[in-house]
Amino acid sequence: MFVTKNLYQNDEAWKNTPLGFSSETIGSWGCLLTSVTMMLNGIGYSETPDSVNNKMKAAGGFQGALFIPSVLPYVWANCAYRDMQPCESVPAPIPLIDDAVAQGKPVILQVDWNKQAGIQTHFVLVKEKKGDDYVLYDPYKYGGDSPTKDVLLTTRYKYNGAKLASEISAVLWFENYSVAAPEPPAKVELPAEKFILYASEDDLALRSQPATTGYLWKRMLMNTELICLEPKAQAAAKIGVQGQWIQVQDPKGDQGYVAGWFVSDKKAVPAPPPAASSTPKPGTAPKPGAAPKPGAAPKPGAAPTPVKPAAVPPGALAFFPTEELSFRSQPVVADNTLIRKIPVTEQLISVEPANQVIPKVGVQNQWLKVRAADNKEGYVAAWYVKYAGGSTAQATAAAAPAPAAGTGGAIKVRATAEGVSLRNQPLVSDATLIKRVPIGYEFTITEPGGEAKVGKNDQWIKVKDAANEGYVAAWFVAR
Repeated sequence: MFVTKNLYQNDEAWKNTPLGFSSETIGSWGCLLTSVTMMLNGIGYSETPDSVNNKMKAAGGFQGALFIPSVLPYVWANCAYRDMQPCESVPAPIPLIDDAVAQGKPVILQVDWNKQAGIQTHFVLVKEKKGDDYVLYDPYKYGGDSPTKDVLLTTRYKYNGAKLASEISAVLWFENYSVAAPEPPAKVELPAEKFILYASEDDLALRSQPATTGYLWKRMLMNTELICLEPKAQAAAKIGVQGQWIQVQDPKGDQGYVAGWFVSDKKAVPAPPPAASSTPKPGTAPKPGAAPKPGAAPKPGAAPTPVKPAAVPPGALAFFPTEELSFRSQPVVADNTLIRKIPVTEQLISVEPANQVIPKVGVQNQWLKVRAADNKEGYVAAWYVKYAGGSTAQATAAAAPAPAAGTGGAIKVRATAEGVSLRNQPLVSDATLIKRVPIGYEFTITEPGGEAKVGKNDQWIKVKDAANEGYVAAWFVAR
């Protein structure tokens, strides 16, 4: 469950306020703005649609009336916008939404508020799962709405079959962190010899302590100028080095620590992004109950078109970035190793043996050699990827004899890599992990026809061992 206070875009206090840099109003077009405001309050901030509107304007978070979620972490450091996943033409990813909501993470959905042809977009924040439906924090207040009355998604928004999988036309994914701020540190006096450093990546974190667990004071853009608070020789030895932290002061006078592997003593010259990877910004939506003016705004909720995933060859694993990711020519953070930025929608395929890859996934300071969608090879940080699929068992499974018809015997499979996960749902998540097992570990298939999935990408098999029953990734087992 995600807990926050109901706010409404058509509240008298701000409904007539201009939205962003436009003549539209929060009351008419501010459903995404208001949903985001409720989300921010749920993770510990105290905002109104009016205050979020003003802060986002000051930070460049609007294009006209269009709200740009990717600007959020530069204003509220403990909120991270991950991705907008379109599902207008495919079923919505209900298991993934369920998992996020069960973990108390904020999820904003795009729905159709009008029975006219096409998607008349409106954004809502999910509160909790209730049976086969979601209870919503709906930012538009209808007659009879109140914080004590449940608003069910498929009861209110039912123009595309009244099923969750078809009523949800896009999902906005967010991450949130603790906002229990420590006491601000005592100011360190600026050194006599000023040594200037620059953020070599967007989203550089300024933290209270020299560790990723340190409180996140703020995020900074590439080339933000930082004054080093340590002796120059000491700091220079840490630049570009994994696991090293440098104490700095930012242009606003705030002090803290930054990751040494994400700073440089020279300004970065970002490479121009390929035309094909241009990312349209998610938009806002008109109020429910009135058709938008012709030509008043582009279709809200636009999102990048995912690159069609390549086939995963036998022995390989596939990944997606958990956030925009640097693709490098060498496993080193430096200006001259950056090839380009990889969006969260682009599939990466490992080019190292699976038994070398698996122990590194999600581990700080580890690197993976991968092939990107443009067929170029390079390195990405292993702690910024998640599994998309794989086929470590494909070649073996293809050669395995089919079970004899009518034998009725238990069919066993074995793990083909170290650390294969047994999960309570067919979903990669910390919340679903039962245990990890060593290479060669045996399971018994418990679902009819499960043997047909062995070695296949993006398939899961229901299995059991002596102690547990659950699911294993089909690409990590063989007969």
